[in-house]
Amino acid sequence: MADSSTTIDKLRDPDGSLDRRALLQILPYGEDFLFIDRVVRLGSEEVEATYRIPESAPFVEAHFVGLPLMPGVLIGEGMAQAGTVMVRYNLEDHASKDLLAFQIDNARFLAPAVPGDTLRFHVELTKMRPRAARMEGEAFVGDRRVCKAELVLAIVDRRLLKAELTEPAKP
Repeated sequence: MADSSTTIDKLRDPDGSLDRRALLQILPYGEDFLFIDRVVRLGSEEVEATYRIPESAPFVEAHFVGLPLMPGVLIGEGMAQAGTVMVRYNLEDHASKDLLAFQIDNARFLAPAVPGDTLRFHVELTKMRPRAARMEGEAFVGDRRVCKAELVLAIVDRRLLKAELTEPAKP
């Protein structure tokens, strides 16, 4: 099997970006849980992605009624999804792995983001080991930083995780 960077590189548009269709092939999420629309830059140690906050979506219409804001936790999720693409780019046979949120440190939500805004996520890999990846990320609307956080993603074998989650609990 080809290594993951080669596989992901084959999904790139001519300008080197990855569109939503490609992201749905890389990330194990459905359309409704994808909080990045495009990866505009991808390398082994850095990724930049964007997400246009929809004018109408259940999560913005309900948060807050009458004053819709993008939930901070979903801004963090978009940042983690961008980081996940980068970590998968570094993994051999990434399709057999799952990346799970393991730790979020020093998260700061500095300004609100509203429907119609485009979030730009910038994530840098600071350390990668066989079972975890540590990253620093920021989210911007234009030049305004709206969020920053340190993220750790656990790297697990999908087959083993599925077996562990489906086996009956031991007394």
